[in-house]
Amino acid sequence: ENHDATTQEQVQEKQKKSQGQQLLSSFPTLKLPKLNYFLHHLPCKHPEEKLNAPPTTQSSLIPTSSSTITPSTNTGLSSMVSTQIISNSNTENHYVYKGIQHNPPEITKRGISRGNYAQLHRKAWLEVSDKYHRYGKNLRLYYKHWESLGHPTNMFFEWLDSKGEAAGWEKPNLSECPRSVLDSDRVLYIMDQEAQNRYLLKIKLVEETTSEEESIAATALQSPTTSMTQIVDYNGDVVRTGPNGWIFVLRDHELYGAEKCTRYGGNSKLRFHHSSFFGGKAVAAAGILITDDNGCLKRLYPHSGHYRPGEAHMQRMLFYLYQSNVDLDSFEVDMQQIMHVSREVRDKRTPKGGSNVEPTTAKKVNNSDTSNSGGCGDGPSTKKAKKTESLHLKNATFVALFLAHKAKLIRVGVLSMIRKIRSIHTSKRSVRNILNVIDEGGFWHRNDTHQML
Repeated sequence: ENHDATTQEQVQEKQKKSQGQQLLSSFPTLKLPKLNYFLHHLPCKHPEEKLNAPPTTQSSLIPTSSSTITPSTNTGLSSMVSTQIISNSNTENHYVYKGIQHNPPEITKRGISRGNYAQLHRKAWLEVSDKYHRYGKNLRLYYKHWESLGHPTNMFFEWLDSKGEAAGWEKPNLSECPRSVLDSDRVLYIMDQEAQNRYLLKIKLVEETTSEEESIAATALQSPTTSMTQIVDYNGDVVRTGPNGWIFVLRDHELYGAEKCTRYGGNSKLRFHHSSFFGGKAVAAAGILITDDNGCLKRLYPHSGHYRPGEAHMQRMLFYLYQSNVDLDSFEVDMQQIMHVSREVRDKRTPKGGSNVEPTTAKKVNNSDTSNSGGCGDGPSTKKAKKTESLHLKNATFVALFLAHKAKLIRVGVLSMIRKIRSIHTSKRSVRNILNVIDEGGFWHRNDTHQML
């Protein structure tokens, strides 16, 4: 009997060792020659497929087999289940604007059931709730003033526009943002599908032009014809964004893009922002893309003040591009938000910069800022540098693999274990204490081996 018990203990010990080896071997290195690992850890639900249940926990995709998957055979990946958190909407829903009908506005939830999980940030809720869609930054100034008055009329937009006129009250007019600026500075919100389709972008696969000598040499060597992808607009014309790029949104597995318009003037031209494409509805991803003169994608920025795209949104965009045969080695992605790179504070104060700026200088800069962007200041603050001035560019393949590895580390609980270990005081980080914390006693409590140590 003692011999049988010893043999059983040895079998259990071997099983534990083999499980540990399997766990370690399940972590592939970043030097993968293929993108199959990246594909297995990307949300890729087809737009027509409805999710069985909305994501509620911060975990990762369930990985499938490690077989190599090519763009031509990845259609079956749409059956994978994504349990990764893909929106910060849950963290935003606790915020409430008094005096508006819905928090968040109902329109911001449209499209979620089809896999469009990026919702408008709460700072844009006033803008989308306003029937005139006046610029949100200006509306927030008036909202703060309305709060300081004790919420008269209980409804913000009634107080802002009409309520009280019958009693002889004048419409609110703030010196920091005159009423004329508030009413004229508006954002275009497109609700007509026909108009939305005019901003549709397609990715076209074309053969690269080579010289006659190179073509003859390639034919003789029987090498495959090289090809590249171009981004074309609704009319089939090549998209040349220039250095500033175009804003884009990804929705229902379709890409939409246009030049951003942040100015208004005498011609009352409306602003065109990320929220303009679908009138504030939810999207799958948003940001800025930059192409060269041939229409080839060169840079991708996850920059959007309205949608605040996160890691999962970037994953979806990269997966869409990979499905569209775009070579992920051919362009770069800004990772300053993913890597939490801090933007440096500007040396000079902005128009909202506070007491260090002389009044005359501040007034001069303020006029210049208004003519460029049309916005009014939110109040005294030190402004950070623009995102485009502090880029942290990485190859898109590296970004895809980085996000895939991070997703798996979350799924198997490695990052959770690290957080628990860091919560232990440095002086008490013994092996026993660490194992007690991350494994709740685990092996030690079950076998009473801790009494022998």
